Amino acid sequence: MTIKDIFSLKVRDIFSLIISLPITIYVNFRCLPFKTALKLPIFVGYKTHIDKLSRNIRFGCVPTTFMVRIGWGGTEGREAGKKNYLLLNDGATIQFNGRCTMSSGVSLILDLGALEIGDNFFCNKNCTISCNDKITIGDSVLFGWNVEVLDSDNHKVIHKNQQRICDRGPIRIGNHVWVAAFSHVLKNSVIPDGSIVAYHSLVTKKFEGEKLLLGGCPAKVVEEEIEWER
Repeated sequence: MTIKDIFSLKVRDIFSLIISLPITIYVNFRCLPFKTALKLPIFVGYKTHIDKLSRNIRFGCVPTTFMVRIGWGGTEGREAGKKNYLLLNDGATIQFNGRCTMSSGVSLILDLGALEIGDNFFCNKNCTISCNDKITIGDSVLFGWNVEVLDSDNHKVIHKNQQRICDRGPIRIGNHVWVAAFSHVLKNSVIPDGSIVAYHSLVTKKFEGEKLLLGGCPAKVVEEEIEWER
C-alpha cells in the first residue's frame, strides 16, 4: 500500500488502519526475520483473534509494505462484524508469492500443512482456509464470500471392518480461477486453470483440462472453454 493509496481511503478506513497498527506490528515481528518485519509486509486487521503463531511465514517474492492484507475490506453490504481468526502451528507453513487480500471475517487455520498462495489473490468476506496437508492456490485467483477450502475431514472415519479412510489430501487451485460465493472445496480436489466454480457448489475431486465451469453438489463439468474477467 503506497502513500497515494492511503490518502485515497475513506476516513473510517484510515481510522481502521491506524488502530490495526499494533497487531500488525506484533504479527510481523513475531513471525518474520527482523529485517523483513521492518517492511511490515503483512497487514492484520484489528478485529483478529490470534490463537497461535509460529515463525513459518515465507515469501516467494520480494515483500513490500502491506503486500498481504488479512482482515481488510470486502464487498460492502455483506455480513460484517465477524472477527478474523489466525492460527499457525509450529508444524505448518504459509508462503505468499505476491499481493494477497483476505477480507474481513477470514479464518486462516494452519495446523500441520503447507499453504501456498499465488500473486493477486483476493477472497471476499467470511472465507475459511483450513490446512492440514497441502493447499496450493495459483495466481489471480478470486474467492467470493463465505468460501471454504478444507484439505482434511478433521476426524477419522473407521469402517466396520476396522479400515480407516484417509482423512486428508492435497488441494490444488490453478491460475485465474474464480470460486463463487458459498462454495466448498474439499480434500483431494484439483480445479484447473481458468475455471469457475459456480455459486454454492461442492468440489470433491480432481478435474482435468482448463477453462471449465464446475457446478453442483458434488460439482461436475457444466461447460467447457469458458472465459471470465475480474
